Amino acid sequence: MRRRSSDPEGAHLKVIIIGGINIDIEGVPFNQIKYHDSNPGKIRLSYGGVGRNIAENLARLGGECAMVSCVGDEPMSLGAMEHLRKLGVDVSHIRVFQEEMPSMYLSILDDRHDMELGISDMEIIDHMTPEYIDEIRPFLDTASVVALDGNLTEEMLEHATDVLRGTKLFFDPVSASKGVRVRDFAGRFFAVKPNRIEAEAILDMKIKTDGDVRDAGRRFMELGVSKVFITLGEDGVFYMEEGDSGFIRPSKDLVIRSATGAGDSFSACILLGLSRGFGAKKIAEMGMAASRITMSTQRAVSEEISMELIEELMNKEI
Repeated sequence: MRRRSSDPEGAHLKVIIIGGINIDIEGVPFNQIKYHDSNPGKIRLSYGGVGRNIAENLARLGGECAMVSCVGDEPMSLGAMEHLRKLGVDVSHIRVFQEEMPSMYLSILDDRHDMELGISDMEIIDHMTPEYIDEIRPFLDTASVVALDGNLTEEMLEHATDVLRGTKLFFDPVSASKGVRVRDFAGRFFAVKPNRIEAEAILDMKIKTDGDVRDAGRRFMELGVSKVFITLGEDGVFYMEEGDSGFIRPSKDLVIRSATGAGDSFSACILLGLSRGFGAKKIAEMGMAASRITMSTQRAVSEEISMELIEELMNKEI
């Protein structure tokens, strides 16, 4: 973790991410998926997890960040933690548990490299308890922004949003079934980034049209959220904050090699933008550019991603 000599005790720390570190297994068929049958294709093993992916993206974009999570003591999980450390992420508050299975995520893409099915085994994240949040509270207070991902338990999310009310909080739902965990206290977050289905689940409403998307944004704002980003897949993203809202559509020449991780790079841009005081529109433009970079590679996090490349794309039609 880079430190500035003028900021004692890490007080300069910009972003702390509390969430999952996974071992990802991704399968991509050569042809259209045939159900109930073996499909020839490619299988890739990599480091993943929404929280971990966001942290890696943020580090590659030049943001200062720390990761708070739980891992087992087996080689892949320890390797994931060391990988973040080498990128400059503070991993000193990642808890390592003996004889625990790693958090794992299995994804099956379709022949267009879009998500078809995912299965997650993240029981180890249950070790991330309210008591641990209380224990590291002084460290959390050094952040200008704290990100929470939906893999955390409802108890953990509610406690963290309660004790960290004085800090800008960001929520990435991860999935619709996990996003509903914050339904009763979603207004505690400064910024949220659900996709269309996740927004439907959290707000208990149907979102079919652009008008519905705007209504969803207004509902989040009425709850107390200051910046709303609703991602819409091939239709782009909707952003909203006080006095400004709109849609940003993707470029027509977008080529998708893998959609895995695109949302995580978007979240990293939100965190970077929040830490630097950017407006919602600029953050959304950054996020769209970052997602495009990520989708152009088969990796969940592009090794080529940088603010320079994002700014270059932002100067073109996204």
